[in-house]
Amino acid sequence: MNDTAQNSPRPVPPSPHPSVIIIGGGFAGLAAAVDLAEQGTPVLVLERRNFLGGRAYSFTDKVTGDTIDNGQHLMMGCYHHTLSFLHKIGASHKVKFQPNPRVDFLSETEGHASFTCPSLPAPLHLLAGLSRLQTIGWRDRVNALRVGLALKMMNGNRARLADITVREWLNELGQSERIQSRFWDLMALATLNEVPEIASADMFARVLEQGFLRTRQDSTMVIARVGLSDLYTTDAVRFIEARGGKVRLNATVKTIDFANERATGVTLADGEFISAAAVISAVPYFMLKEMLAPELLAAYFPAVPAFKSAPIVSINLWYEEPVTDLEFVSLLESPIEWVFNKNAIAGDTKQRQHLALVISGAHEAAPQPKEVLIAMATAEMKRFFPKARQQQPSHAYVIKEQHATISHTVGIARQRPTQKTSLPNFYLAGDWTATGLPATIESAVWSGQECARLIV
Repeated sequence: MNDTAQNSPRPVPPSPHPSVIIIGGGFAGLAAAVDLAEQGTPVLVLERRNFLGGRAYSFTDKVTGDTIDNGQHLMMGCYHHTLSFLHKIGASHKVKFQPNPRVDFLSETEGHASFTCPSLPAPLHLLAGLSRLQTIGWRDRVNALRVGLALKMMNGNRARLADITVREWLNELGQSERIQSRFWDLMALATLNEVPEIASADMFARVLEQGFLRTRQDSTMVIARVGLSDLYTTDAVRFIEARGGKVRLNATVKTIDFANERATGVTLADGEFISAAAVISAVPYFMLKEMLAPELLAAYFPAVPAFKSAPIVSINLWYEEPVTDLEFVSLLESPIEWVFNKNAIAGDTKQRQHLALVISGAHEAAPQPKEVLIAMATAEMKRFFPKARQQQPSHAYVIKEQHATISHTVGIARQRPTQKTSLPNFYLAGDWTATGLPATIESAVWSGQECARLIV
């Protein structure tokens, strides 16, 4: 054996379970970590804050002791990946399903109406629900069929819709201003977090397809009985750590490091370098672009710097006497989209009532001072709820999530990057990536699971 052969390093066989760093401890990052840990892959989740949850977290109000969510999140029965994730970590009992799909509406002049779908197979349940909705006329109810027919005729091919807005699409389908403002707009704003005048029609069509045209169960609303953090973070960590994975808090990633077009690991804000065989970024786009070298960002993710965010404002009000017995209700012709009865959702029977009022696509509301938002919300409550006219809120707390979701404007869907990047061991997760869904919890969970699938 010659000297060269003796001194050459022996080839090391690749590990069947490469170590993976996951940046971000929200739904996307934890979903990826759970699936990888389940397969025996050593994972390390790095979270910059001292708590997990990303933008879907909760905290305790110091005045009342009640749990406040960082924006109310509704899920649906079509969130198959999310529900599977919750089942896997043993958290399924923390959500509840509607027996039948139902959304309540309140009009100041016309009172209460319900969009309630009976026990019929899809999409007949949707048609029957629309036929009973009293906030729109019979002609509008019949014309609403055109939307379902259009989706059926597309057969999943929504390419053209990527270039037009929700408003343009609904106008094309002969939807009147009344049904748009009282039904379609509310659905679009709630699911896309952007106003129909600028929101892209392709994502809205995707929501309608998945939520209403497949099974009746897909259309049901699913809501957490507990705060968002309690819903999944503790159970996910327990699952990950029981299989050898690790979760580190207060671990701010300063840079994602590369050599020869491969990720080598990450450098933390305190200078610590952690190597890995693969890296998953599960942070929002605006954080990712701060972690990548400018030349890498320009070469591999040129669309990311142009992305914009859409905000959500949540106004929490407490009343000493109950104001409503509805679990959640949409307000028609109001700057407040939704009112969530936190007591009813949690099964809490105490007298004091905690309500969460939500404004999606809140570009105008977000810059307003909190005092102005509280005054507006209080006035709207008096306008729609007679029992609120007899009292003032005893406490209020406003949350402004400036980067709640990516702004789903026309053309953005084509620019969202896929989970598998051109860098062979670097992956992207997050609700903003290309999942075929708007930026929802389901989009986040699916993206994390897809990254895990690609790695394993």
